[in-house]
Amino acid sequence: MESKPKAFYGWWIVAGCFLLTFTGIGIAINSIGVFLKPVTESLGFDRGEFSLYFTIAALSMMVAAPFMGKLLSKYNIRLVMGIATTLLSVSFFLYSQSTQLMHFYLLSILLGIGSAGTHVIPVALLITNWFKEKRGLAIAIALAGSGIGGMLFNPVANYLITTYSWQTAYMVLGCILAVTTIPMALFIVRLHPSEMGLKAYGDTTESTETVADLKGFTMGEAIKTPGFWLLGLVLLLIGVMNMGVQQHVPAYLNDIGHSPAFAANIVALFMGVLVLGKIVLGSIFDRFGPRVGVIFIFTVFALAAFILTGSKVAAIAVIFGLVFGFANAIMTIPAPLLTAELFGQKNYGVIYGVMSIFYTLGSAIGMPLSGTIFDKTGSYLPAFYLYVGLALVTMLIALLTLNLGGKALASHPDFNKGEEISI
Repeated sequence: MESKPKAFYGWWIVAGCFLLTFTGIGIAINSIGVFLKPVTESLGFDRGEFSLYFTIAALSMMVAAPFMGKLLSKYNIRLVMGIATTLLSVSFFLYSQSTQLMHFYLLSILLGIGSAGTHVIPVALLITNWFKEKRGLAIAIALAGSGIGGMLFNPVANYLITTYSWQTAYMVLGCILAVTTIPMALFIVRLHPSEMGLKAYGDTTESTETVADLKGFTMGEAIKTPGFWLLGLVLLLIGVMNMGVQQHVPAYLNDIGHSPAFAANIVALFMGVLVLGKIVLGSIFDRFGPRVGVIFIFTVFALAAFILTGSKVAAIAVIFGLVFGFANAIMTIPAPLLTAELFGQKNYGVIYGVMSIFYTLGSAIGMPLSGTIFDKTGSYLPAFYLYVGLALVTMLIALLTLNLGGKALASHPDFNKGEEISI
């Protein structure tokens, strides 16, 4: 009797990455907007100054990311990720004990370092290493965890805050972070298929490919290309737009007359739709190429930001939630796929680590930018209109980046002259 062939271990990697993003992003990033109004009203902080705690976390991620890319590639990835996931969980839990802005700021430094080693770098690195084909789909599934996590944990956090306290919410969610991320880091992940005598999914070469066989730019080569800096600008602007909208949705909807529960449910709605949005965007990249993917996602984002301005009507707010579920994929899918498309796999961990500086810097700017615009004008509408225009401008820059990047990749000595370049 023939035994059934074993499932490709790369899909276990995808499942592990899904769980890392389910709480690592779903809680620590996608659910923090629910805390904005309760914490500022409880402790007497301005929204702009409290929002800086997310900025500090993002800046910490930005600084840690390049080093994390090297650590994950050079040392035992399970040990490095085990330390990072522990740091992330403990720092989020300790937000519950914070009574001053400085407490939130200091803990955010640790949370940012932990995030860099939990999901910012590892997920993209692992999926890129394990999948040559269906990479867009695999990374979409892995990152879909963040949407499902946001969909689940926004109402959970709101329930804990309204029923108990915001302190209790931080404690409970911190414990959930620990029990879901630490075991995955320690027992599931493997850096490269060759560690298990396997090849990447879709790799048709006869021999098992090792890290030394991978093709692509070195960091020194990449940084000399215009595509590197243009992609960095695109990712920075993505971070500004996405976090400038996403993290202020609960407070904005509450300000214009909706209940906290309704606001949390709208966030849960777009986080739920985000699961489908990521899979759709990943499939578009796989099937139609990065240019079509770029045009699609930036157009949808501009539409979502515009719809949000009319969300005083409950039905319009629901429509926003549905559309933004697709638009929100802009934060997670394009960055790793475009980095791999432009620079190859050879030094992907290091290059993506540096590239992540740009979108984490943008994330750091976006949330306090919207908060400051609100503090100065008494309205979020100027910020949302700004992001509509910014989305369309960034789309044009991204298309230019692909044109220049394709030429640089085609001329690189690691690639054969006759080899088809996906860009």
